[in-house]
Amino acid sequence: MKIRELFSYFTPYEWETPSWMIAEEHGLKLDQIIRMDMNTSPYLPLKWLKNLESKITMMKINNYPDTTYRDLVNEISNYVGVKPEKIIPTNGADEAIDIIVKTFIDCGSEAILSSPTYDYFRVSVELQGGKIIKILRKNDFTDNVDGILSSINEKTRIIFLCSPNNPTGNITEYKDLIRILDEVPDVTVVVDEAYYEYSGRTFIELTETYDNLIIVRTLSKAFGLAGARIGYIVTSKETAKLLNKARPPNSLNTISIELAVIALRDSETVIRNSRKIVKERERVRELLSALPKLKVYPSEANFLLFKLVRGDSRLLHKRLIERGIVIRNLDSIPELRSHLRVTISLPEHNNKFLKLIEKLLEEV
Repeated sequence: MKIRELFSYFTPYEWETPSWMIAEEHGLKLDQIIRMDMNTSPYLPLKWLKNLESKITMMKINNYPDTTYRDLVNEISNYVGVKPEKIIPTNGADEAIDIIVKTFIDCGSEAILSSPTYDYFRVSVELQGGKIIKILRKNDFTDNVDGILSSINEKTRIIFLCSPNNPTGNITEYKDLIRILDEVPDVTVVVDEAYYEYSGRTFIELTETYDNLIIVRTLSKAFGLAGARIGYIVTSKETAKLLNKARPPNSLNTISIELAVIALRDSETVIRNSRKIVKERERVRELLSALPKLKVYPSEANFLLFKLVRGDSRLLHKRLIERGIVIRNLDSIPELRSHLRVTISLPEHNNKFLKLIEKLLEEV
């Protein structure tokens, strides 16, 4: 078969190993596996699922969904406080990124990443034939705005920012975003706000002023609907019209749309659960910081980044998995050697992780 030349050197997105595979490899039962590597919510939305159950037999599943996703758009509009014409629902945030990249990236054009950051930005751009320009973050992981702006040329189409940033947990500063938007009005600036509900800080209001600003959000994190695959874009009315030209007509399914509508009508539950996670995050950060050999970074998301100052982070990661605790090993990222990322979970899961890592630090 003849395939694209790209695939002779392309690095794909690193998929998470399924829980059943981890259990089989380490001789564990499936219910012994605690996932603290995916940045998803530990709260199963049973109330919403029961609500969906009462409606599911009446759904016209034999038909395609409304291609405008009107009901979902209206609920997102109510939630974020912007007009419906500024909103595009997507199949998770990843499809939102793909739509944006398909709209702006030609073969040979460039996109700038504030690195390290979410790797799917790179994957989407490279699959479209674009080139990635990585601008390393400062030592405190804040965006290197001078470096970003000095790297812009006639080939630059997109600047990707992530706030709070995955995997570092810090936000993009308001003044930094304003500076970028003002100095390069002909370059699209994408801000991934997947973890917005944990930080409470958003740039959505700036879409009223800047046509080149695109915000990406998801219901996979704080809403606890990662399996439903619902994301959305918020941008200016004119930019939304442009992006809709690249949007697939029916990538969201009828059942997920209805579940998302139910969830968006119950934002109080999302706020309550997010506050629990933030409280747990600070408790875990304080206890982790007290352990020897670890440097723990502040975070405004639902995860913590930490560095093993002395010892083998890969071995620590392996030992945790052998005991059923799965966290993210970031050692393959040059800027994050010896770094690990842990998702904040239920208190009992967090306590098990803390107790285990304290014991394992003596071994590694």
